[in-house]
Amino acid sequence: MTEGMPVSEVRILSSVDEVGPAAWEELTKAADVDSSHGFLRFREYVEPGRGVLFTLGPPERPRGALRGVVAVPGSGLTSDPWKFVGSQAVLRLDAGTDEAEAASLRRAQRDLVRAAADPAGRAGDDDGEPLWQALTRGLGACLVVREFDRSELLCHPEADAAEARSVAARLVRAAQTSAAEHGAGAVAFPFVSPRDTLLRSVLTEAGFRGGAMTGASWVETGGYGSYEEFLAALPSRRRRRYRLEEQRLLEAPDLTTAEVDPVRNAARIAELEARTLVKHGGLADAEAIRRARIELADRLPDDAVVIPAVIRDGRIVACALHLRGPRSVVFMTYGCDYDVEERGPAYPWAAFYHPIRTAIAHGASSVRLGLEGFEAKTRRGAVVEARELWVWTPDAAALARLGDLLELVGERNTLYLGRFSQ
Repeated sequence: MTEGMPVSEVRILSSVDEVGPAAWEELTKAADVDSSHGFLRFREYVEPGRGVLFTLGPPERPRGALRGVVAVPGSGLTSDPWKFVGSQAVLRLDAGTDEAEAASLRRAQRDLVRAAADPAGRAGDDDGEPLWQALTRGLGACLVVREFDRSELLCHPEADAAEARSVAARLVRAAQTSAAEHGAGAVAFPFVSPRDTLLRSVLTEAGFRGGAMTGASWVETGGYGSYEEFLAALPSRRRRRYRLEEQRLLEAPDLTTAEVDPVRNAARIAELEARTLVKHGGLADAEAIRRARIELADRLPDDAVVIPAVIRDGRIVACALHLRGPRSVVFMTYGCDYDVEERGPAYPWAAFYHPIRTAIAHGASSVRLGLEGFEAKTRRGAVVEARELWVWTPDAAALARLGDLLELVGERNTLYLGRFSQ
């Protein structure tokens, strides 16, 4: 272990504000914009549930940190692991799936969820209760580790391998032992990379069970001196797609493109984001989104929030929201006015081509595109990698059933994600 590491207990805090910005940036300097002090303050503002921050070491120079939030029913899928594993979407059933196989998979998922939710076997008829609600009722809410499900964020970048492992293990153990005190019946790390051998090893030793649930994707932009150089390195068919889609948008007689101010345009940005959420089956509160966009801009440096917009007759008809960090440009949201039929290729320009230009111009190594939507992303050269959900609950019987469920769903997702390997 690194010489001079302070011997201290894990501190349990309610906000990143209890760690000063300078100390926080020192701890996370090997990471990116979405682990910054300002961004986590934004997360605390918008995220439903009770936030918990575990730190190890003195407050003026912590050696490690782990942040979680206790999921509540108002959380989205990415915030509540029970909604993930209780959704039929993770079974990856499609038109090519045999009907009998599909029925068998749904039945196996349901039976494993109900067995985990009630290990003593008292559940009886579920009366159509959604699977995620059964898990919440039976096991309690999850303490979900957000952002800090990457081992490089768990400890100080100067830590050697021994200290890194020790710090990660102590923080994970603190989350397990204090989950119940914060109203949680389980601890979950929802988006762990299969390449993160340190974190996966620590979670395995702590009794967690895991399996692939989704995938993350990104476009690599490091090493290119210009956008034209990036294009020249693409396969010819993909390069042609880039050029044609950008050309179609730029030559449209009634459309223009620009970066717009996130605060002055917050109401319109929120309206468009809400429309996109509703179009894809979600619930949307445009006023809450508007306030969140202003909060995000207030918490981050002026040039960190980038809004590429497609404009018609002086009005934004489509836009994306990206965060520009020192190492990557991070895709956050997309919004669109679907009543405007002639929008050209607004989505690929706002979601892919503009952020790629931005990343190359500022020396960032990648454009991080988030979860799901793999078809559109891989058509434009994105790399896809699995993300694993790791879960622990103190009831051994429930944990065993959860492990079987994660294994079942993990196999389905591994096969599905294999379609997008390059």
